[in-house]
Amino acid sequence: MKKLVILLHGYGSDGNDLKGLGEFWAGSLPGLCYASPNAPELCEAGMGYQWFSLANITPQNRQPRLNDARRAIDEILNTIMQQHQIDATQDQIVLVGFSQGTMIALDILLRSHYNIVGVVGFSGQLIETPAQAQATTAEVLLIHGEGDEVVPAQETLDAQVTLNRLGFSCHVMIEPELVHSISAAGVEAATQFLIERFGWEEEEEEEE
Repeated sequence: MKKLVILLHGYGSDGNDLKGLGEFWAGSLPGLCYASPNAPELCEAGMGYQWFSLANITPQNRQPRLNDARRAIDEILNTIMQQHQIDATQDQIVLVGFSQGTMIALDILLRSHYNIVGVVGFSGQLIETPAQAQATTAEVLLIHGEGDEVVPAQETLDAQVTLNRLGFSCHVMIEPELVHSISAAGVEAATQFLIERFGWEEEEEEEE
């Protein structure tokens, strides 16, 4: 069974922003492969890429933008699966997102039929909540800085309540004074989450 981490960058950034995390995990966790793609649209802010436009966004125009983004994201995901020869229903997939990438990661979890065993979301929020979600054993780890002035940490707490209500096991880590970024402590927590979700911890216990 293959193990794949897909990293989803934030608004105005690109795949290189989180690539170092993928390289770190692939180098330290046995058999792990990763992908860190660019979002499908050039960012309207003038640099990097975006998963969907935030310009003049309203409840009325958000849905069409999300629908367009979802189609483009599905194409990106299908390409990644083919490149890494991943069986999307059998192999294990973890999504890791930052900011707008977290929004997309959670959206994929809630609407897709991929075998997603976990999601790590830094500094993000839910962008849309379905009335119900399909049964899954996927777990979610949401990490947020208390000092985040871009996306308030309350968004993560609200997301936890919603995800738990939908039947997901969602864990939250709020970091005092941290701004809109990823800390070393956050990476450490995410690494432990990957070890648990991919089953390496169980393998180590069996070897002992």
